Amino acid sequence: LPLTEIAQLFNAPHLEPLSRSPPEVLGVSVVDYLLSLLHLDKQRQRARKLSILLPPAKTTVALAAQTTRALHRLAEWRIEQQRRELRDTYRYGWKAAGIAVIILATCLALSSLFTSNLTEGIRPLIRKTFEYGFEIVGWGILWHPIDVLVCAPLPIRARIASLKTLAAAPQLEITAVDR
Repeated sequence: LPLTEIAQLFNAPHLEPLSRSPPEVLGVSVVDYLLSLLHLDKQRQRARKLSILLPPAKTTVALAAQTTRALHRLAEWRIEQQRRELRDTYRYGWKAAGIAVIILATCLALSSLFTSNLTEGIRPLIRKTFEYGFEIVGWGILWHPIDVLVCAPLPIRARIASLKTLAAAPQLEITAVDR
């Protein structure tokens, strides 16, 4: 991955549409660019080597080890942040599910009320409309908690997998290359 300076690994560079470096063209940090490449790509997530090409004046002997430590530390902190977001998502989903179950029970009770003999005086069309309407609303209320508990965690888990790849990456390879 060709870079102008190592700071671009963590900080977004200025937008350079004519650059050879994809992060410079896109105006994003290298870490964010790598995470977008690793997201949902199992083959890339198995990669164990990251090569960075820098101008000779920007490289030092200890730069690779220091940058590797910084990358691992950033990945570990972001993993923790994503895990916290995952826990919060599940917590919210279970709260929403509890409320939705209470609303479902209420709607089913009202639906059964309209099927009982208590509402014989109401026209049949109105009785059936309320009976089925309350059932539909009650079951429809469950959609959001199911979405939060089943679908919302998927992208969070994918980001965690991408970050684990960066956290597990061995030493970075930094090569001096003239542009």
